[in-house]
Amino acid sequence: MVGYTCGHCAHTWSRPVETDVDVYDTVRVDLPDSTLYGTVWQVRTDRIQVRGAGGAWLRWVERWRVIIY
Repeated sequence: MVGYTCGHCAHTWSRPVETDVDVYDTVRVDLPDSTLYGTVWQVRTDRIQVRGAGGAWLRWVERWRVIIY
């Protein structure tokens, strides 16, 4: 299995990073203590801003944590 490394935080993982994430995509975010579902609000090279349903929350997450839902 091929490994990947984040250039921003040096975290390594084994699944491919979503490269075709667009604003308004619905995504799942896997965090250490929870899983969030929301809408992509902004996309940067190394991170993505995700908005909860109805604007309940807005959070930046590392790109490697995001899976298009």
